[in-house]
Amino acid sequence: MLLWFLPWPNKQFPKKILDLALMRTSRHFFSLEGIDGSGKSTHIEKLAAALEAEGYSVVRLREPGGAKISERIREILLDASFKGVMADKTELLLYNAARAQVIAEIIQPALDAGKIVIADRFAWSTFAYQGYARGLGAEYVQKLTEITCGDCFPELTVVLDLTVEQSRARTAKRGGAPDRLEQEKADFFERVRQGYLAAARDYPDCVAAIDVDRPFEEVSADLIKLVKSRL
Repeated sequence: MLLWFLPWPNKQFPKKILDLALMRTSRHFFSLEGIDGSGKSTHIEKLAAALEAEGYSVVRLREPGGAKISERIREILLDASFKGVMADKTELLLYNAARAQVIAEIIQPALDAGKIVIADRFAWSTFAYQGYARGLGAEYVQKLTEITCGDCFPELTVVLDLTVEQSRARTAKRGGAPDRLEQEKADFFERVRQGYLAAARDYPDCVAAIDVDRPFEEVSADLIKLVKSRL
């Protein structure tokens, strides 16, 4: 079940990002997005298993991370001791540094070898978190995305959508101390969510949103159908 959304006034992404997404995407490269608790990692495993059962070779990774250098950067980004210390532009640059490394080391070689790549978050996270929620602006973020990604951009990103209240209820069950980003307030994550929904609304050729407030198998079936439609 795909979602359609009303505009969020004065907060649409500039249309030139549409050109980036449509003209420079990579075949067989997919990403899942969504705020915490949306089930990305679980759905990626189910999706990968379904594709591997049909004979595809699948590489899965998380962002930030996926490569050794990228994982080190992830540790810095999520370190709770940097809460209130890390500048927004520093955060933006670190995410893109981690992404550049995993593209060079993992993603591009896998795509060149004819494999399917599924990422747990990718560049749309930066538009939603840093561009939208941090207020750095989509045009500003795009310039870095062009440098970082080049033509290595997912042909389809699926946003697993749920409310902030549902997100917090799900993540509370995990236990453990929250990391630097998890410590943000609810209104921050609402802005992140609206950033994702704006992407799904404005760029339907490369971004789709699925309501995950349903039984897992229903959501999984919709996700698998969406990805298979691109193969």
